[in-house]
Amino acid sequence: MKALWERARRLGAAFPHGRTLPEAHWRARHRGLIWLLWAHVVALPVVALLYGDGLGAALLDGAIVAAFAVLATLRLGSQRAQSLVVTFGLLTCSAVFVHIAHDLIEADFHFFVMVGALALYEDWVPFMVAVVYVFLERGLVEHAAHPGTPWKWALVHAGFIAALAVACMAKWRAAESNRLAFRSLVNSLEEGVLMISRDGTLLAANPSAERILGMDPAELLLPNGSRPDWSFVDLDGVPFPEAARPIRATAATGETQLAVQMALRRPDRATRWLSVTTRAVESAEDGPPYAVVSSFSDVTEEREAVDALERSNADLQQFAYVASHDLSEPLRMVSSYLQLLRRRYHGRLDDDADEFIDYAVEGATRMRSLIEGLLAYSRAGRGEESTTVDLNAVAGDVLRSLAAALVEARADVAVGELPCVLGNRLQLEQLLQNLVANALKFRGGGSAYVRVAGEHGGAGMVQVAVEDAGIGIEPQHRDRVFKMFQRLHDRESYEGTGIGLAICRKIVERHGGRIWVEERVGGGTVFRFTLPLAPVGEPADGAGAVAVASV
Repeated sequence: MKALWERARRLGAAFPHGRTLPEAHWRARHRGLIWLLWAHVVALPVVALLYGDGLGAALLDGAIVAAFAVLATLRLGSQRAQSLVVTFGLLTCSAVFVHIAHDLIEADFHFFVMVGALALYEDWVPFMVAVVYVFLERGLVEHAAHPGTPWKWALVHAGFIAALAVACMAKWRAAESNRLAFRSLVNSLEEGVLMISRDGTLLAANPSAERILGMDPAELLLPNGSRPDWSFVDLDGVPFPEAARPIRATAATGETQLAVQMALRRPDRATRWLSVTTRAVESAEDGPPYAVVSSFSDVTEEREAVDALERSNADLQQFAYVASHDLSEPLRMVSSYLQLLRRRYHGRLDDDADEFIDYAVEGATRMRSLIEGLLAYSRAGRGEESTTVDLNAVAGDVLRSLAAALVEARADVAVGELPCVLGNRLQLEQLLQNLVANALKFRGGGSAYVRVAGEHGGAGMVQVAVEDAGIGIEPQHRDRVFKMFQRLHDRESYEGTGIGLAICRKIVERHGGRIWVEERVGGGTVFRFTLPLAPVGEPADGAGAVAVASV
């Protein structure tokens, strides 16, 4: 007996039972079937009168169905109990209709229509009830179409209903399995997921939604600021405009909102930063308001880490600026007195004293150069907002500012057609000037050779190459040259502080690009860097082009 019960339980588990339907979906379907039941309360008496029945008989037909409609409207008991009331009511509508039509064979199709309507419950119990109901109704009630053989035709009719039920249950079981798999997937997500209907009510929410929000997700559908214990604010701490909330914007326009940053001040007084994405469920042809799926993640830790890093970088920049600025004045005084000492006493003391004074003056001069370089590095990447910059005009200004060095190096310089980029013009001028000046400095023994060219970098970026035929950089040093105060040569061979390329890297990275160095075919180096390409049609900050300049 126990084994038989276990097999029955497994068989029942294999049937669809409607429990995977969201509560709101089930309620909406149940409400529609109740309306269908009430429609028969009105329609059946009218049909009875059309078939010639008396008024009393017509009202009685309507009253029988009305009893089921009233019970269904009261919504007594569990979901299955309520669905059974509707099931008996709709099947009774079919039986009454067949009776009114005097057993017209076409009237039997009403049973199939009602059974099809019961498919909305996606539950096997109403179908089993329908099979039994049709079998008993056909067998116990005498029908003119089948005199003398009621049970035979009862079995035939019940078989047709059973076949329809099996087909529907097989389809529903597959749909139910897919729904369960999808729900398991959504429930396992670390992101919160909400499903909002067209009328703005919450249809479904996964467990992560309540965990992240720290409150009932349904409350978020209320207007922002309507409750004193929670509210949404923007990046500036200002209450988020109701129409600009991603859920509202997508519901009104159907447009996707991607990774919108907003802060939720929760009832527990904590503020959590959310990254919210919303998408409309329906197509644009359906028209607003749209049903919306919203996914969001808690990015509070990431945002706090970024804020802390930005504060740390700002503090370090400020410290470097203040320290270098405050050191400049006493160092200037030391350097001035040392130079004064050398002018007054040079040659009047012994050779060792002259040598010591020269060392001191040289050290002070070098220290001043380092401090000025530190100041330049702290200022690099700081400035006004990005604008469209014509690199041709920038290259022209750089060549004019380096005119004396170009003449001294007998330089052969060629600048190809360069694109317009998005950036800060002064910083980009400093970037190109540092790279061209390096090409002139490290040219070796002969004349300098410099080529500047622009190439497409992909993904909205442009690549610029500054090429020289100088002494080159060994592969093992190509990362080191971009670090602060890193020199590959002694000061007697090449002057400088070793900070120019570090400034170049900082400027490029502040513009969202990267910079690297390669070996040039035939000797020398090629510095390449990427910058964001300017939007088409925007006027550039500066105009003009430089094709070729040779000195």
